[in-house]
Amino acid sequence: MGDKQLLLDPKFKKYSSAVNSTLTSFEQVFEWADFITFLAKLLKCLQGYPQFQVIPHKLIVAKRLAQCLNPALPTGVHQRALDVYTHILTTIGPDNLRKDLPAWSSGLFPFFQYAATSVKPIVLGIFERFYLPLQESLRPATKAIILALLPGLEEETGEYFEKVAALLDRLSGTVSPLFFFQNIWLVLITAPNSRIPALNYLSRRLPKIEQDDEWNLSNRIVELTGVDHIAGKDIGLMVRGFAAALEDSQILVQRGILDLLTTTLKLDSLAFKGTKKDDQILLMRAVAGVVLRRDLSLSRRLYTWILGHSDASELQVTHLKEHGLELLRSALKVSFPYWVEMDAQSTDTVDRQRPFKIFISLLDKWEIGGPLTEVLVLDAFAALKTSLRPNDDHDELLMTGNMLFEILDPFLMWKQIYSAVKTTIIEEGDIESIELAKFIVHTFRLHDEEVQKLHAPFVAFGILDLVEASAHEPNGFAQAARLTSATNFTVELLREISPKFFEPSADFLLHPHEPPGDEHLGNSLASALYGAADMKTASLPETEGRELLTAGFGTAMRLAGKCAAAVTEGKNEAKGLLAASLKIIAVLADATAHSAHATIGSVTGAVEEDGKPGLTLELAWHPDRWAETFVKCLSVEQASPINFPLHAALIKTILTLAETPNLSPPLAKGRRGLIEALTSKLLEYLQPACAPCFVESVQLLWGVEALSECRHVESMISDRLASLDPAVRLPAFEAFGNLWRFTEDSQLPGLVLRTPMFMMLDSLKAEDLSTRRAGEAWMRCSLKSYLRILDPLLFLLLDPAIKQHQTNISVAGITLPILVYRNTFDQARVHHVLDDLLSLARFGGQGFIRIAKGSFLKHTLDPAFRERVLILTSCLSSAAQKLIDIYFSAELETQTYLDGLITVLVRFLRAEPSPELVTSLSPLTHHIHSVVAELLQVILSRGEAEIAGLKSIESVLTSRLFLCVHRSELDLQNKLLHVLHSVVHAVGTMKRHHKTTSSVTADLKVLLEVNDAQPPDLTHDEMFVRVVSDAISHQHNNAVIHHWIDFLLMTIPQYRTSLQTVVYPLVDCLVIRLRSLVHDFQKTYSSPNASPFASESTDAEYTVLMNALERLVLIAVSETMNSTLDEEPRPTERVVNDSGPGGLLGYMSGVLGNTEMEPTPVSEESKIKQAALNRLKDSVTLLLFSWDVTSSLEVLAGEDQTSSQGYFLGRAKIRARKALERIYKASPSDVLEDLVAYWEKNRFSASSDSLTRLFSMLDILAPSALTVATMICEKLSSRGSGVVDKNRNPYAPSDDTFFAFFESYLDRIEGAIAVQVWSVCLTFFRDLLGNMSNSKPYIFAALRCFTTLAEKVSQTSALEDRRMRRDLQETFIRLTDTTIQLAGRAVEQGGWLRRTLDTNGDNDSIMSSKAEQEDAEEEKRPTVTPTMMFLIQIADFLAHRVLADFRRFLIDGDKTVTVCTNMVYYIVTPAFKTRSKAFDIDPSVFDLLTEMAKNPATLKAWKTQVSDVFSDNRFFNATPACHEKWKPLVQALMASDKERLVELTGTISTVSSANIFTNRELESLSRALSLRRLTYTIFTGDKNRFLTQLPIIQEKLVDLLRSSVGDMVHAEVYLCLRVLFCRMGTHHLAGLWPVILTELLRLFESLVDQKVPDGSDLLQLVLSACKFLDLTLVLQTEEFQIHEWMFVTDTVDAVYPPEAWIPQAIMDRLGEIIGGSATSVVPTADPAISQWASSRVHPRKPLLIAKRIDSITDLEPFFSSISLSAYEAVYNSGGRVDWEAVEKQLKSELFDGQ
Repeated sequence: MGDKQLLLDPKFKKYSSAVNSTLTSFEQVFEWADFITFLAKLLKCLQGYPQFQVIPHKLIVAKRLAQCLNPALPTGVHQRALDVYTHILTTIGPDNLRKDLPAWSSGLFPFFQYAATSVKPIVLGIFERFYLPLQESLRPATKAIILALLPGLEEETGEYFEKVAALLDRLSGTVSPLFFFQNIWLVLITAPNSRIPALNYLSRRLPKIEQDDEWNLSNRIVELTGVDHIAGKDIGLMVRGFAAALEDSQILVQRGILDLLTTTLKLDSLAFKGTKKDDQILLMRAVAGVVLRRDLSLSRRLYTWILGHSDASELQVTHLKEHGLELLRSALKVSFPYWVEMDAQSTDTVDRQRPFKIFISLLDKWEIGGPLTEVLVLDAFAALKTSLRPNDDHDELLMTGNMLFEILDPFLMWKQIYSAVKTTIIEEGDIESIELAKFIVHTFRLHDEEVQKLHAPFVAFGILDLVEASAHEPNGFAQAARLTSATNFTVELLREISPKFFEPSADFLLHPHEPPGDEHLGNSLASALYGAADMKTASLPETEGRELLTAGFGTAMRLAGKCAAAVTEGKNEAKGLLAASLKIIAVLADATAHSAHATIGSVTGAVEEDGKPGLTLELAWHPDRWAETFVKCLSVEQASPINFPLHAALIKTILTLAETPNLSPPLAKGRRGLIEALTSKLLEYLQPACAPCFVESVQLLWGVEALSECRHVESMISDRLASLDPAVRLPAFEAFGNLWRFTEDSQLPGLVLRTPMFMMLDSLKAEDLSTRRAGEAWMRCSLKSYLRILDPLLFLLLDPAIKQHQTNISVAGITLPILVYRNTFDQARVHHVLDDLLSLARFGGQGFIRIAKGSFLKHTLDPAFRERVLILTSCLSSAAQKLIDIYFSAELETQTYLDGLITVLVRFLRAEPSPELVTSLSPLTHHIHSVVAELLQVILSRGEAEIAGLKSIESVLTSRLFLCVHRSELDLQNKLLHVLHSVVHAVGTMKRHHKTTSSVTADLKVLLEVNDAQPPDLTHDEMFVRVVSDAISHQHNNAVIHHWIDFLLMTIPQYRTSLQTVVYPLVDCLVIRLRSLVHDFQKTYSSPNASPFASESTDAEYTVLMNALERLVLIAVSETMNSTLDEEPRPTERVVNDSGPGGLLGYMSGVLGNTEMEPTPVSEESKIKQAALNRLKDSVTLLLFSWDVTSSLEVLAGEDQTSSQGYFLGRAKIRARKALERIYKASPSDVLEDLVAYWEKNRFSASSDSLTRLFSMLDILAPSALTVATMICEKLSSRGSGVVDKNRNPYAPSDDTFFAFFESYLDRIEGAIAVQVWSVCLTFFRDLLGNMSNSKPYIFAALRCFTTLAEKVSQTSALEDRRMRRDLQETFIRLTDTTIQLAGRAVEQGGWLRRTLDTNGDNDSIMSSKAEQEDAEEEKRPTVTPTMMFLIQIADFLAHRVLADFRRFLIDGDKTVTVCTNMVYYIVTPAFKTRSKAFDIDPSVFDLLTEMAKNPATLKAWKTQVSDVFSDNRFFNATPACHEKWKPLVQALMASDKERLVELTGTISTVSSANIFTNRELESLSRALSLRRLTYTIFTGDKNRFLTQLPIIQEKLVDLLRSSVGDMVHAEVYLCLRVLFCRMGTHHLAGLWPVILTELLRLFESLVDQKVPDGSDLLQLVLSACKFLDLTLVLQTEEFQIHEWMFVTDTVDAVYPPEAWIPQAIMDRLGEIIGGSATSVVPTADPAISQWASSRVHPRKPLLIAKRIDSITDLEPFFSSISLSAYEAVYNSGGRVDWEAVEKQLKSELFDGQ
């Protein structure tokens, strides 16, 4: 009878009605006795109609029976339920059972594992009686039946073990053994709890795999005897089952699977060899991981499987090498990148260490460790190299690497290293092997004695020999990069070898060996050592380290010579190899010297017959030819910073070898040709373009000079200076200047380089302008010690042949006392010497005067000069002058160089020829006077020189000027005016200050003053006659710039009116020039690793310009300050604003607007002052920039201060610091303002290090933080007082900038210092709060500063003081409240956080079909105004700083709540008052609420607001990104009240309203939204967070599924279930499965018979149910796996379907129906497997990602492919789930926004 006929049968209708009535009574079940009553009624009802084989309402009946089999119910209930099952299965018969197998099995399958002992026979009887007869119909449910019965095999001694095993055997026979075992492998993969019983069954029932030795290798047979009947076509399934069991956390599982492997799938079996390579690797990797358990039983089984069953070590090693070594190597090699790649960005060090620890553990077994080391050690270190975190010395992976390095056999490890490098060199292999060897030497300590004395030397010298042999091949330099890398590795390895290795033994000293006959001794020894199988079999000759050193030295010499010759021939690729070989020579030379000194010091009796120590290295080389090769190499390339490293290395090598002891034959030291060649090249490197190489070149040049026995270097320099060819002469000037400058005083350059020194002085008088310029440059830049030159010059000036006599002459009625020459002398030489002295003093400046003043004549090193001073008086005729000079001679012990120089100069200035000698002496006399005048001007213009007898000198100068005027000697007047001005200025200075002690004795003062002439009185206004415009226009000439700057600086202090016209323009020029110089430094030295750019800039030029700039700025500042003090105090005006402060509510100064004031006329004095302040700002900015650049570049230079970079930058940095200190001392307030302006300009663009250096400079300028805080507070107080300061600096930074700087400064100070500035700052902040009418613009900035200061104070014990704590709390609360109120007033005007325009968007449906159209309408967004940005900053600061500080500052809870309430009222609430369809809220508001939620005391302040928003229908219109913002708020809201979730659940109604006017659609929408809130609440919680409320949630979900509440709500139920399965332990949800299964089957079965309308809510319900099923397939919980077969094909049939197979799973059938054919479900097997079956792991993740569908056909691909996709995911996932993808999809489902 068909189903339709049954429906028309009256009896069946009655039967159906009775069953329905009985099922309805189930709703009245409240206790276990009610279950028995219900089951009795149901059984009676069913027994009443035995004629029908169809059960009415079968899905409901099956669901109720499944619920009655709940494990929590008593056994009696279970027995009654099983009775009903038995009756039903008997009644319906096998055919109906086949048809309804999913419905009746849903309760029986999971019950057996929970059944009581008395009930289990009944269950087994049902399986045996009703299920087994179904035969092939059980095939889809085979895996489920196995999972159902396996719990009976848990205990091998169990009562039902054999019966269950027999039942499984019958099942195997029913569905075929092959298919049965394939399902067993799937169980091992997916069901961890079933692995032990599955292994118990396999250990007894798995057929023995025949070990057939005759395997047809030629035909590559795939179908192997004994494997196909248990693994089928895909052996990988079995392998993955074994691998999953091996990775189980239970030792029993691992032990059982290893037993299975050792007995059934041996390593050498044909079955194992027949598997795919990837599957073999997968299994081997899983097996190797077991070793980490450190369990003896596991390790024993593991070693048995890998090494075979033999106990003989030799046989085990043979077995491993033949069958498993390559596989084990591949498995571990794949493991290295596998684990590292997976966790490259994670901090899980366990996973990163895992593969290396496996390797280490396997090394414990020598039979495995030895062979494995040979094939894997380099791969392990290569993986370690790539996976170590850079610059992390505490990485635990590095510790694991060290452990691996220490435990490895040194012989095997170094053998592999040597072999890899040798292969790279000989066979032109990959250079990575050499880089790996470098990494090993760099990373690990080679302290092992065996390594130090055997492996490291043998490998180093062996590789060196291989490189040398390769270089001598015809195309040896074609792969120079490879050879260079190998040579550099040798250098690093040699450096690790202790020098003691090369020390000769006592026996060697007593009986020296012959030199090694084998030139390649290192290669021979290495080949002999590493060619053997182990250390014991290696045959090595007895060799001393000294012999290796000799052979290696010879090899390095030959290699270097070959490379040098190649470079000479133009083969630039050989440069790197040459540099590397030179490093080797240097290392070996150091070892030679060390061993020689150590041996001589310890062994004194071991001498040869000729008396020399027996330490000679007999090298087979020709020193002269070898040196000639190097010289040719030097001459090929031009001198440049790029080539300097190579050239310096060549020269150093020559010097090193010349000084290396005991080389035979030695390198000759005194060969002029060699000295000249080296000197010539080094002098080229002393040219301007090679400035970065100066210091090193000078050091090398003095090393060459030390080799020279006849002062060849001095002779060469003199020859070049005297050359007539400018191309030779001018570079010689540059070179000698740099040589002189960078030579230390201890090297006596004035003595050693005397001839070049005088030639340099002579060049100052050269007619050739270039020569003169070069000489002046040398004078300016290269004079390091003036005493080097003063001695020879003064020696000439004190020539006894120069005699002067006093007389009086009358000119224009005035009598003038003068000195006359009455006999001739060598005027030209005197003029020459004076001219030299002038140049020296002019360029030396204060330094020259200071040295001359502080150095005594008695300390001169020249005895001839001392003697000439003592006999000075023998040539004088004037009694008075004779008295002076006698006194001078007598007081020689107390006289300084300055005293003697001034005395000589005054004599020459007063002297002129007698009338009879005018013709012969007059011309040069004028030149002498000119030079003397200039020299005196230089001396007297320096403030440090305290000269006695200034009035007498002034009289002499005045007399000489008077004579020049009357004699029309115009050329001398200008110079005399300059020196006279200096004297007058010095005299005025002495009058203004108290009398000080002079460097000349009192008696000498009297004598000098008695003999001085009295010049007429002169005024300062008559002195100034010249300007410096031409000098400024030629600033590229350093000597001219320096001359005019000195002239101007001497004159300016006497002329205050010249500031605007002279000083300021010059300051601008100096600033531009210095900035250019600093940029040049930055460009030249900014790259630490690259070669420096060509540059002529040094610290000397920088220092000269900085001296001038500092002096001018100080003069300008002092003059403007004096003018300001002389003016009358200017009145101040108070701004009167009746309407209140300007701007939007008077806040946000500089952002919302400033108070406008009428411009006032500016006086001339104010203009001058503003100009001075502007120049001061530019100068300070330049100095700060210079300090920053030089400091950063000095860091790049490192600790090597002897390099040119370190030398230049260090001096420049110090000079900039001194200049800033002096300018700050003159005008601290203005400098602070300029520093703040510089900080503001660079704080966003500069690096943090740059800002740190800026604050470090501030600490240098003002060491006391109290001083800085006081200055800043005073400035801000004056600005915030409402008083307009007309004297305010117009270039000062804004108030906002000052507050920001103050905050940054306070953030950098320490807590103890913060306590020191506390009182000053507290007063300032209280004054601001007390003057709110004017201080509103600064309240928020003041809050930021005060918060920063308070945080620092809170880190100290100062808060223990009750008064300080009270002051801090009160001020902090007042500032916070005021800021909040100001922000709130702005919100009232501008709606600051409403980032979307108001739109009518209420009551949007989350499931409406119009949602996408509404989302597509883009809402207009207004431009973010400065007001909005400012207020966002307020909210952000309150959230991240202020709220956290309420706890830190121990503020009372009530006050905290008050402040938080204000925040919510003024800031949060307006932000949520929006009519848009989604809450588009600024993140700062969320941060504010999140921080409040962290403090339980503030719950009252924010709870209502958050609760209202959460209850709003628009909450879920937000985007998924909002989840992270709402999550902590919803968590805190639920945590605040345990009953809140219960109340939320109670709001979900399951009964429709009885009101006939109720809108059913809106009612359904409201119910869906309420359920969505419950779902989201669970989603925000942690795992099992709401476990106690789970029964209530389950009950509500079941009621919703049972009720007719609409498809929209049911779709939400499935979404809630998905969240529950992710947030709850799946075993807690077992009670839901009967209901879920029933509803899913009902829903999907309905799709078979009816068509779903497009766009309907039912369509979205189907989509939601599919997503739930998709998630359960991803999670693969054991509770679901037993039901999985109902929906998808969970067996191997999904991939390898049998012939004429018809899918039974509901999803596959839907795929056929919707897709129109079954071809889409059945894929071809082999191509599919080839694509996805691999050893790579791909975590499982959901397939469905669409949020909505328009037609049921959109799901056709899902229905058709879900079975295959689920099987692939199980096969390739390795048991891993992509939780990130799961969480992302759930967030996307919960929030509807895009």
